[in-house]
Amino acid sequence: METINHKIEKVKEILTGRKIAISFSGGADSTLLAYLAKDVCEDVLLITYDNCIMPSGFLDFARKKASQLGIKHEIIENNFVDISEFVENTSNRCYVCRKLMYSAIKQIANDKSYQIIMDGTNINDLVEDRPGILVNYDENIVSPFIIAKLESDEIHKYLDENNIEYSKATTCLGTRIKTGEKITADKINRISYCEDIIKDIVKSDEIRLREENNIGTIEIKDVENIIDNKKINQIKDQLKPMDYDKLLLNISYDNKQNPIANFTKDSISNKIVFEKDLPYKINLESSYQNLENKNNKFITRYLEDIGFISLEFENKEKITIFKTGKITGHNFNSKESGKNSLINVLTQIRREKIEEKK
Repeated sequence: METINHKIEKVKEILTGRKIAISFSGGADSTLLAYLAKDVCEDVLLITYDNCIMPSGFLDFARKKASQLGIKHEIIENNFVDISEFVENTSNRCYVCRKLMYSAIKQIANDKSYQIIMDGTNINDLVEDRPGILVNYDENIVSPFIIAKLESDEIHKYLDENNIEYSKATTCLGTRIKTGEKITADKINRISYCEDIIKDIVKSDEIRLREENNIGTIEIKDVENIIDNKKINQIKDQLKPMDYDKLLLNISYDNKQNPIANFTKDSISNKIVFEKDLPYKINLESSYQNLENKNNKFITRYLEDIGFISLEFENKEKITIFKTGKITGHNFNSKESGKNSLINVLTQIRREKIEEKK
């Protein structure tokens, strides 16, 4: 099984000698990509897109980090609260967001003669509900961490072991508002204000305040940091003027990455099996074409009427991909073998685009 360092070297190979632009937020993924690129690329440009609904300090940190890395930095600003397609907050919101962002980033990059645009999308993003990843395919964005099969926990481990600072607050505040409830400037400002207050009281940047039907729910990585009468009373008193009907604390919140899959040993065959329910439907036709065109070492069968693709490897290992988003694996000799095969498949399947009802 490949080590983190082997995967990092693979990323460097992808970057070496190239002139690239990087979509840069200052978060873990884009920071590591920029950090690796600065020493091996011919030329690098960092491009930060500020949609004006990011956590406070987002832009300042991105500027600071780009300066520390000694890499050229461009900033694009566009207030998404003025864009009706975004503020309607449909289930397709993240696709709309990334389409706007990457189209603008691509334009700036191309205007400055950077033809290759890269981002920090990693393997774990492929098992998350992230419809915006479709934009990567539409706009030909290169994701070196996907090619090198780097997972989120490996990225964070490398950053921590090498003392590379990154921002822990780079998710759009629009994600805090329940899908279907309209995004407004007032809601965004209230969430931003409340999160800043809570962060100051509990001394942590890993705070989120989610809104649904005028109820605010606080999520925090380490709950013990907030379970204190003095802190609770401070938060309650300082957030009272914000006019929430209720303020709740989600004690079951877990911000760990969604695991690639659950691997177990079959009691009858004594072989490794796995099952993964992806949070999206799979476009079987485009996935099948992609799998067929990659010269993979397995036999591929596409049963369109039944709704699945079957892959059979030379050693009788099998993976089945269902249009519902379920992926199953059977007859693997080890967890490592099963995981490697699944990751390879995840990089090649394509999700269905969400079609909004009119």
